[in-house]
Amino acid sequence: MKNPSAVKKREENPIKLVWLITLLSFSVGVFMVYIVWSTLTSIRTERENLFELKENFISIQTKLENSLSKQKSVIEDLLEVKLSDSSQNDDYILVNLLKDYRQVVSDPILAPAFEKLDKNINSLLSTKNKITWWASAYNRTVPRIPSAKKEVESILYKILETVDKAEGQQRLDRAAMIRKIKKNYSRGSKQVDIAIINQLTEQNVYSIIRRDITDLVQLSERLHAIPEADNLTDLKDNKIRTLLARVRMNTKLSEGEKSSEKIELYSLLDDYETAMFGQGYTIDNDHQTIILGYDGEYGLILDRLRMESEKEILQAEANRIYDNIELTLGEVTGRTNAITQQEVIKVEKVLRQTWRTMVIIWIVTSLIYAMLAYEIIMAARNQIKALADSNIELEAMADELGRSQERLHRLSSDLFSVQENERKRIAFELHDELGQSMAALKLQVGSIARRLGDVKPVDLLPVCDEMRSNINQIIENVRRLARDLSPVVLDDLGLQAAIEYLVNNFSKIYNVKIRYQYTDINHLFNEDSQRIIYRILQEALTNIGKHAGAKHVSLVIKEEGHAVRFTVKDDGRGFNVHKTLYTKDAERGMGLAAMSERVRILGGKINIVSRPGIDTTVTFAAPIK
Repeated sequence: MKNPSAVKKREENPIKLVWLITLLSFSVGVFMVYIVWSTLTSIRTERENLFELKENFISIQTKLENSLSKQKSVIEDLLEVKLSDSSQNDDYILVNLLKDYRQVVSDPILAPAFEKLDKNINSLLSTKNKITWWASAYNRTVPRIPSAKKEVESILYKILETVDKAEGQQRLDRAAMIRKIKKNYSRGSKQVDIAIINQLTEQNVYSIIRRDITDLVQLSERLHAIPEADNLTDLKDNKIRTLLARVRMNTKLSEGEKSSEKIELYSLLDDYETAMFGQGYTIDNDHQTIILGYDGEYGLILDRLRMESEKEILQAEANRIYDNIELTLGEVTGRTNAITQQEVIKVEKVLRQTWRTMVIIWIVTSLIYAMLAYEIIMAARNQIKALADSNIELEAMADELGRSQERLHRLSSDLFSVQENERKRIAFELHDELGQSMAALKLQVGSIARRLGDVKPVDLLPVCDEMRSNINQIIENVRRLARDLSPVVLDDLGLQAAIEYLVNNFSKIYNVKIRYQYTDINHLFNEDSQRIIYRILQEALTNIGKHAGAKHVSLVIKEEGHAVRFTVKDDGRGFNVHKTLYTKDAERGMGLAAMSERVRILGGKINIVSRPGIDTTVTFAAPIK
């Protein structure tokens, strides 16, 4: 008979094993949960730090843009001679914001961009100082012109009054002289008539002076109507100087002559010349020129015209610097956004993987515990088999999980590639069409905005008409671009007809003579290859029309063995192929990049031969498919 204690001991052993395995599984589960939870907490903290970093990017970028906008507003006010009490503190704030931005980003790739941005901002501040000095000088000069003009007009008025007075006295003296002649001769004698005629025909000096002074008044008025400083020199050195010399010669006293009017006229001419040409002026008769003095009406007008010309130069310089700053700042902003987005995506991906791992761990642990407990309770002898079955099942699950993850990664990569290719294609199509036209329209709007305060609204009508024409052109370009994105003729009639349509359309748009030589290639390529070849030729012709300035273009299509060779040649201005093709992708032209990429997709090769000032030849071969 079996020993009952031995049977009970054997029955209790599986139960003890179950409790031991249960405790061990629970401990392992708790430990795994602790590890996963710690990882999740760390990831959450890192994600919060990334969000905080992104907020810092946005905050500093916004402050920097606001500071730049404020600087631009100040410069615009200065160009309009609106002086303000702005201090150097705004300049220090702008420089410090750029330093903070650079420190927060801390990306070595953006070091050249930040150096360029720092250089442009320093140039902007230097230009602002120049404009401030210009506005102060303009504000000191222009308000003095009306008073100088009024002084010149007053002197000219006094000269005319003196001439009127002298001319009236001359008429009285002449009448007395005629009466005296009649009295000395008998009435009706021939001698009386001759004497009277001689007296009347004497040169009337004051009439000549009056005519010259009237011309001088008109020339003084013309000073304010001349738009360019260079045109003032002829008026000063030739016309005004000649008139003054003639008036002074006519007012010069002859020997024995005593005329208070001429003396007064001579003094008034001195006053006029001083008021017109400034204190300390000099008339150089040898060189037939007038050397200006200080604070004369002519000098003030000359300074005003020069300052207005200088204003256009300073405004163009400020606009150029702002364009460079916006371009560089856009590059920095795009890069920082990309960095932040990549880090956020990476954290989110790890977070999702951690959650999945935690769930899998819980499920696997529960299954192991359930199977082990069930098998041990049912039969201890089946524990080894149950463990083996469990291991097999776990390995199968792990393999299936690995295959699932591999498929997921492959699908994700394919989706990313498709998205990127589509974005590239759309970017290549929009690059040379809508972007440049909108940029030109932006410059025109900016030009109108700057001129609103300077000219009458009716004077802006021609510019508005030009803008309306440009907008119509943009609309037509967008429609044409929509047609180009999906050429119907390619789908309906094939590659050969599409190329002929492309060539004819190019010749009409750019008024370029094109020689077209081809063979039938419709049957040599599938639909996708035909579309790619059409896009390559479209891009090549577009680049010629927009950048080459060519007058003659040739397109030759020739079948050579198992490939078709396409050759596009123009007689335009050419370009540096090495500099354009063998720099970083970010610095290359999108048109050439698109052509190279599409040729690579075809499995062919592209060759571009050109030099500045020499014609350009683009050749690529497409394998027959």
